[in-house]
Amino acid sequence: MIAKHLNYSGMPGAFSEDGKPIWQVSSGKTTSFYQFFELRQNWWTAKADTLGLPGKGKELDRWTVAARIIHPTGIRDCLICGERKNIGYFYVNKRLADRLNHIVRKKLLEPQQSVSEVLVILKNTLDRKGIESLLMSLFPERKSFFEKHGYVAAAFEKSNYIRTAWLSPGFMGDPPYRFDGLHDYCTSCRKSNDPGRSDKNMQTYSHDRRAFEWWAEGNWNMADALFKKAGAGICALCNSAVDKVSPDHIGPLACGFKHIPFFRPTCKACNSSKNRRMSLQDVRDLVAYENKTGRSPASWQARSLWDHFKAQVTSNGEAEELSALLRAVQDLYLRCLYALCIGGRARFLRTLLRPDFALRDYTFEDLDTAELTFSKVVSHAKDTNSRRSLAVRSVRIAFDELATYVVKDIGDRRVRQTFSDSHPEIISAIVTCAEKYPLTELDRAWDRAIRGPHPNNDARENAIASLLNDEKKRTYAGCVADTKLREVMLQQFAGLIAPKSL
Repeated sequence: MIAKHLNYSGMPGAFSEDGKPIWQVSSGKTTSFYQFFELRQNWWTAKADTLGLPGKGKELDRWTVAARIIHPTGIRDCLICGERKNIGYFYVNKRLADRLNHIVRKKLLEPQQSVSEVLVILKNTLDRKGIESLLMSLFPERKSFFEKHGYVAAAFEKSNYIRTAWLSPGFMGDPPYRFDGLHDYCTSCRKSNDPGRSDKNMQTYSHDRRAFEWWAEGNWNMADALFKKAGAGICALCNSAVDKVSPDHIGPLACGFKHIPFFRPTCKACNSSKNRRMSLQDVRDLVAYENKTGRSPASWQARSLWDHFKAQVTSNGEAEELSALLRAVQDLYLRCLYALCIGGRARFLRTLLRPDFALRDYTFEDLDTAELTFSKVVSHAKDTNSRRSLAVRSVRIAFDELATYVVKDIGDRRVRQTFSDSHPEIISAIVTCAEKYPLTELDRAWDRAIRGPHPNNDARENAIASLLNDEKKRTYAGCVADTKLREVMLQQFAGLIAPKSL
């Protein structure tokens, strides 16, 4: 039915001489499957052009988008497990499952549940207006589909080709290799059937999004490299033996500490229960790190408060109080960044990020995978296409997470007190300083790259990549404005009024 469907009319080499569909082609010129490869590439490009998809050739994932749009049924059977799944973005990923479980205050959702199942669960826990507001906030790009079909599964079925950070597809794209442009196996079977998605290979380029989420200082790539080396050991908090220790950030990123290769080995349960609260031992360990290395473990916005109180902490209660104060500072910091972002200062904010860290690899000498300790770090250049892609993605994720964070209510932000409410003059002073310097064309280019509009993340990353590459070719004339804005931000956070004691 697929091979004969009008949606695939004109597919080069659709049938063999005996009338069977030629389902697969290959890019290997020495194989028998190569004959129609280039012709099918051209066919998919023409199909994307006909559909009016942005970009050229296979840019912006347009071949796969076209494959999902023209598929006659939108449903496919996995040739490995036999499960029938929607071909597009129709399944909850871990990020959305965690978000919705937090909203409904129960662990009701798991990754890979379908939108249909999710809507039933939400219907039993939220009222109609609550569901509509939630879905619109998560999926604004589907507004026209909600208006036409309602806040029901059909809206997602009709828009399953639209990429989103909250849903996973049932099948990954594979044009022109497969006739219908989709892999033979579903995403549930992908890990076991695609060597590139195995746990071992994924570790080579998976990175802790929290470093970007919190705009943390520190060499995030080096810290992640050590994080991935965790092996069997003993939890430092409960003394239980585990097959793989869970590296605990001794200085929580959510409290403004750097993302550095300095972890405590714990079990997952202890790491999770500790959350963002520091203990007296944490404070002592951070001070010891500072004395040993001569480097502060706190990012610049939190350093003044950290330096003021670190020697005063004498109990776990005081350590938790310091955690709460630092968390409030970090909340204010992110709100300052967002105010600058919507004011067109995305280019300046990019200077606070270090995407170049992606272009290095790290080896830890005398590494103890149980204790996560080492004697020396050796680094070397790793400038590859995948690493450059990671550099771009780190910038895109940081801005995405910033926009996601500021719309959360205080409960979701887990902030006991907000300095942004008690010290609005800090945000005002920083924005006022920025407004003294007119936006340049480069500032406007960064604003377009970050705030769009873009049809998908690939388009945004292409725009960011172009600007990052451009940085290597020019010296920005507005560095005086950057320096002054940095100085004002540092002064405002250094002068932040805090309690005299914990």
